[in-house]
Amino acid sequence: MKGPRRPGGRPGGARRPRGRARPRILAATAVVAAAIAFLAGGLGVLDDLDHTTLDARFALRGEDRGRTGPIPVAVVAIDDVTLNHIARRFPFDRRFHARALDALRAAGVRAIAYDVEFSEQTTVAADNALVAAVGRAPGLVLAAIEVDPAGRTKVLGGGGFAQQLGARVGNVRIDTDGDGVLRRFSDEDSHLTSLSVATAERATGRRVDRSDFDHGRALVDWIGGADAVPTYSFSDLIRRDTPAQRARAAKIARKLRGRIVVVGATAPSLKDVVPTPMDGGRPLPGPVFQANAISTVLRGVPLREAWGPLGVLLTVLAASVAPVAARRGGGFSTLLAAAAGGVGVSAIAWFAFLADRVLPVAQPLLALGLGALGAVAAGAAFEAVERQRTREIFSRFVSEDVVDDVLARTDDEVRLGGLRVDATILFCDLRGSTALLEDLEPERGIAVLNRFLGAMSDRVDAHGGTLVGYRGDGLMAVFGAPIEQPDHADRAVACAREMAGPALEACHAALRADGVDRVLKMGVGVASGAVMAGNVGSERRMEYTAIGDAANVAARLEGLTKDHGRPVLVAGGTVERLSGTDGLDPVGAVPVRGRAGTVEVWATG
Repeated sequence: MKGPRRPGGRPGGARRPRGRARPRILAATAVVAAAIAFLAGGLGVLDDLDHTTLDARFALRGEDRGRTGPIPVAVVAIDDVTLNHIARRFPFDRRFHARALDALRAAGVRAIAYDVEFSEQTTVAADNALVAAVGRAPGLVLAAIEVDPAGRTKVLGGGGFAQQLGARVGNVRIDTDGDGVLRRFSDEDSHLTSLSVATAERATGRRVDRSDFDHGRALVDWIGGADAVPTYSFSDLIRRDTPAQRARAAKIARKLRGRIVVVGATAPSLKDVVPTPMDGGRPLPGPVFQANAISTVLRGVPLREAWGPLGVLLTVLAASVAPVAARRGGGFSTLLAAAAGGVGVSAIAWFAFLADRVLPVAQPLLALGLGALGAVAAGAAFEAVERQRTREIFSRFVSEDVVDDVLARTDDEVRLGGLRVDATILFCDLRGSTALLEDLEPERGIAVLNRFLGAMSDRVDAHGGTLVGYRGDGLMAVFGAPIEQPDHADRAVACAREMAGPALEACHAALRADGVDRVLKMGVGVASGAVMAGNVGSERRMEYTAIGDAANVAARLEGLTKDHGRPVLVAGGTVERLSGTDGLDPVGAVPVRGRAGTVEVWATG
């Protein structure tokens, strides 16, 4: 026969994370999420994702011709029209380039970035015509593709000849990111100033502040794609054989006045294209990229990486969103907070971008996702521990079947907090226990008490009652809580009858077998009504109980059993809820101490 279960305290086994454990575990989750995100960012794992998010920001911003800067930029394109009208092959005769340089000089352009490399000799007449035109052209920067480590080139034969003619040479080497997309440009390469920086300096007459470049590189602040930069055909600029051609050339010249002009190949067959974030990721012609780079330099390289600590702060905050939400909410609210955090990170990055600052997005989003996964996992662990703790605590009061039923329904309507319910309360008590224990040795006396309480507890379990607790040599039980039992009154009365009858007789038999020949007497009081049932106590120690008038009446009736000579007294409110009154004898109206008026009482057992 089972002994009594411990009436209070914390059961062995699983422990609930105490008040400080849950915040600490969630804080650790945030720290680990942030640390992993920082590590991934430091190793370059997130570079491609960050590039993708930057491209998305450019795509969202779209074309912005208002960002052309103090000096507008245009492109004179060696396009398919040029190849059809001037020469079927490229490079073509340098006298055409000489005519283009003279036309641009006549148009009054501010500076010329000539994105064609002149490094090999051709015919004497063609080379001389080009050299003469270079000497006449204002603010000219010639492109250099082949540059040795000392910054020397073969442009116009090398040896600084181009500089002697008054032109500058600019490096046009490009440096794509790891995914092959061009987003940045350099201020110089191989000790030779880049074409974009050299052109900006020729146009403004001022040296570009190289501190604007982060380790010699800067983000292109795109005006837009191929359609955002005014573009004119090379052939339309130089062909003047007919009045219509001359009129068209004059119109182009007027539009180019005062601008910086980039001359270069745009015909697809010439393959001078670079992949960029613009135009949906389609490759842009090299001259269009140079026009955007020059415009970026003229505007002081406005688009820059945000101050490093801001990215760190954003990552830390993102890692903390879900763990903070998990402190108060469940898995759904945690995931909802994470989703809101993702929107927040994106919005912050977007508004920073509008302010010309590029915040990392991949790293905070990774931290956010890891924090959410960790918080949900921690929440599931907390719930499992709490559920196990609930099982162990609650199994002290009810049978395992009832525990399983309660836990299966905790997501519906059954709650383990205070709840007003209609229930039946049962009190039972061992008569004369003090004298009995005084006659026996302490060990033998405790064994007798445990035998009695164990037998009575088993009856409570058998009838689906909830053991509220032990009261010295007695116990209190409630039927109808925490799970609803429409027949709670029938269950309680049946339990009381078995307690006073078969259970007590079985207890006597067991005691005689143990060598204790004593007759035990007991009293049981049963009353029904509205009670508040739920956990009471503190975070460290709690018990399930039921409080209300029915509990008071049941306790008083248990005490009155010795005056009426019957082991079980049942209040009239319980009788009204019974499915039948067989075996019950009316006692009449009985005054109850501590309660105004009388209570109709019935006896059984």
